[in-house]
Amino acid sequence: MIQNILALIIVGLVVVKTIYSVYQSITTKDKSICGGCASCELKKELKKKGKLVSFSGKPPTPKFNFTRDNLSYSPEE
Repeated sequence: MIQNILALIIVGLVVVKTIYSVYQSITTKDKSICGGCASCELKKELKKKGKLVSFSGKPPTPKFNFTRDNLSYSPEE
């Protein structure tokens, strides 16, 4: 009997949490134009710190410039 009551309490809490989450996702927040999602503020902070840059069309220059012409192999004898 106790086991059934505990299971029903857990199921009830899950249902309440699910309904609350759906309610929060449906209602809009007035923090910004897009509804106040956290990703907009996160992107803004990353842009300020210079860690988020837009794609300019060119791949970033490699740190090490190795080609087949400037590499050589000398086996040990």
